[in-house]
Amino acid sequence: MSETIEIDELVFSVKRSTRRRTVGVTVERDKSLVAHLPQEVALDEATKLIASKLLWVHQKLAEQGESAREDVFRIAEFVDGEGFHLLGKHYRLKLVDVPKNVTGVPSVRFEGDRLLLRREQAASGGKRIEEYYTRAAHPYLNETVQRWKRIVGVEPGRFVQVMDLGYRWGSCSADGTLNFHWRTMQLQPRIIEYIVVHELVHIKVPNHSEKFWKMLSSVMPDYEIRKAWLKQKGGEL
Repeated sequence: MSETIEIDELVFSVKRSTRRRTVGVTVERDKSLVAHLPQEVALDEATKLIASKLLWVHQKLAEQGESAREDVFRIAEFVDGEGFHLLGKHYRLKLVDVPKNVTGVPSVRFEGDRLLLRREQAASGGKRIEEYYTRAAHPYLNETVQRWKRIVGVEPGRFVQVMDLGYRWGSCSADGTLNFHWRTMQLQPRIIEYIVVHELVHIKVPNHSEKFWKMLSSVMPDYEIRKAWLKQKGGEL
């Protein structure tokens, strides 16, 4: 039977070589993952080493994954009436004209049921929206982590990281650093809580074994409902 390594729902096929002296990982063009191992290295040891490089793997998948992201996340158009979400609430985009002599008007802001974007920046709307969500995510996710870490009983890295994780909502690095996709800020607070708690539990259990799901259930009994919603609806945001 061929060997595999599973970490954070990523599956690495294992290739061993008598000539290899170190553990390595490659991300293939089809986005399949390969763990290259020396002949004598145990799977448990290799898993720990690969887990320490997991953020690199997610970033490589994201770099390759423009088409993959289109399969998972809806691609927004920056025209009047386009829909966006912030913490689960729906907003309609409105492009606004700002006179050249007026300063201090932010590129993106939410007012009432509208997301206002400066018209001259519509061409770079994707970047502007990402910057806004990333800024908003840091304090919000840090507060959520601080609130739930006591319940889970873990001590994560001091600050969360917010970035483009490709098709992943979150990940947990081997040193306990929690990483979240900037798109997380579009989700309902209760779904964001599920993602945060999921990654906090990974500090104790780095895989998705029965032990992991039992621990998650013990701190969030309705996690299956939240998980199902994220799987079914998350990609629409």
